[in-house]
Amino acid sequence: MKAFLSVLFLSFFVGISSQITVSVADFANSGDTVRISQAAGTGLDFASTGANYTWDFSALSATSQYLKEYNPIGFASLLVFGTYGPVAPTNYRASYFNPTNDLPLDQLSQFLPVSLSDLNQYTKRMTDSITSLGYSISVNGQGVPFKSDTIETRYKLPLNYNDSHYSRGYTYIDLNPVIDFKIKQYRQRTTNVDGWGTIITPKGTFQALRLRHDIAEIDSVYQTFFGAGQWFGTPPIQRTEYEWFANGEKEWVLKATETNGTVNQVEYQEDYLGLDASLIESSLDVSIGPNPVHETLFIDSKSPVYLAQIFDGAGRLVLSTSLNHVLNYSLDLNALHTGTYRIILSGIHGSKEFPLVKF
Repeated sequence: MKAFLSVLFLSFFVGISSQITVSVADFANSGDTVRISQAAGTGLDFASTGANYTWDFSALSATSQYLKEYNPIGFASLLVFGTYGPVAPTNYRASYFNPTNDLPLDQLSQFLPVSLSDLNQYTKRMTDSITSLGYSISVNGQGVPFKSDTIETRYKLPLNYNDSHYSRGYTYIDLNPVIDFKIKQYRQRTTNVDGWGTIITPKGTFQALRLRHDIAEIDSVYQTFFGAGQWFGTPPIQRTEYEWFANGEKEWVLKATETNGTVNQVEYQEDYLGLDASLIESSLDVSIGPNPVHETLFIDSKSPVYLAQIFDGAGRLVLSTSLNHVLNYSLDLNALHTGTYRIILSGIHGSKEFPLVKF
């Protein structure tokens, strides 16, 4: 009897600690949503890995959250629908699209006589791969598609420990005839499944595979606004992305992005924490208006406020202004694109957050 129980215990232990396989069923599909928290990864080791490894990231504390939505192609503009929808060539029929910041539109738009916004990436979900088909950009409010000439494979499926693959993507974006402006994006991706084991996050404990993506990207921009038309290169991008996948979670359960040897972004799945996630409860008595706002936001406080921070829908900081401990302030929002944001005001009595709409 004792021997039988020992074998049963050993079988159970091996079962919960064994390697998993990640298949297309473990990736999101059109209409899915995943709640993502963002946090600082200071002092944590994201690079170490191996077989039957335990990664303990339970100490992470969210500084912000966003809802990642896998949007159906039917939500796109007619031009985009024709490019990535059911009438498109088979290899360009997208499963869904997500907002992305893969191209530096915010930095480039300030120099252009047109409005560029709403950069979306289009993804095809297949049994053997997850691929990037291209982008769409809202040009003066109209969604315009730009297919990738070379389709990048982000994941080669199924994923097992010690798997590896190489892929590249090439996308040419030409805004003619609206404006004489072009972007070339060339990206190379080397992926290695370099670990398996147990990952512990604030959401829970998961049996996981660990992926390492080494990504090299070169972007080139053509413009005719400062003298004769010419191409110029933006700084090369070299980054490493570490991802942990578990079965049935629709997306990685944790992702850390490292640039030039420094981890500068940590994201992980977590339950909804509320709009004021991670903010200290405060007695700051402050109001803002008008909301929705077009150009100028007025801040009125009963106690000194020293900082205003505005975050976009993906949790990225898009505006930070020192207010020098004032009670009243007029904040210029002309640099922001139309959309939804959140603003955090910090003062001597704490911090307060408001949803914000810019039109």
